[in-house]
Amino acid sequence: MMHRIACALAVAVTLLAASAVLASDPIGGYLIVDKVALYPPDNPTTIQMWGSFCLATERGGKSYSEPQRGYLYYRAPAGKEAVCRKEWNDLSRAAGTGQVIGFASSYDLKSLGTVRKAATKPETPDLYPLGSGLVKVEANTERTPVRNLLTLPAPRTPADGDLVPPGKVTLVARNIADRHHADAKYVFELSSASGEKETGTVAAGEKEARWAPEMKVKAGEKYTWRVRATDGTWKGPVATSRFVVKGER
Repeated sequence: MMHRIACALAVAVTLLAASAVLASDPIGGYLIVDKVALYPPDNPTTIQMWGSFCLATERGGKSYSEPQRGYLYYRAPAGKEAVCRKEWNDLSRAAGTGQVIGFASSYDLKSLGTVRKAATKPETPDLYPLGSGLVKVEANTERTPVRNLLTLPAPRTPADGDLVPPGKVTLVARNIADRHHADAKYVFELSSASGEKETGTVAAGEKEARWAPEMKVKAGEKYTWRVRATDGTWKGPVATSRFVVKGER
């Protein structure tokens, strides 16, 4: 089931019932927001949202991207700043809650913008896609992009693009939001650009899964780490993060 967070001119932000999503999905993208930055703070005209995203890849929402980690960066269309701020305030309130939100229109794919890597400098914001408002999505839906977001771990440390000291490293990922797999284990993989690789499986902590590989990371090397949740024969989507080790080889 879904509830709409209205975004209309001269109408206060309210939650309204929305119809069930069928094969043709009007929603342009689904997201779980970790944090939001609005600029300028007093009367913002841009928004930067970090989190997990599935954007429509086919008109009418017949297919969506695999879940991606990073950020979306938008600016308000001229004359629509007040309308955008209402939605942006709702997104700010949803940040860090694990709530899945639908936004924009799948009938205008070009308007959705681009998911940018966390380490990418925020430049040239995309135009914010005002559709029919935000949609608060219940966690019990079986819609594929929503399930993918709920079952995607969130790499926290080292974060994507981090510069870390050489030696031992501990990989930390936020637990998945899907309550159906609350007892899932987490499979980690750490690999270097030079071909070293190590994997490990751990149980989740209260809020995070943590794994300390035996491999020591080397100065000047680039590393990629991946994590996914597993529960019996079930496997969730893979989240990926990259970091560089300080110093020279």
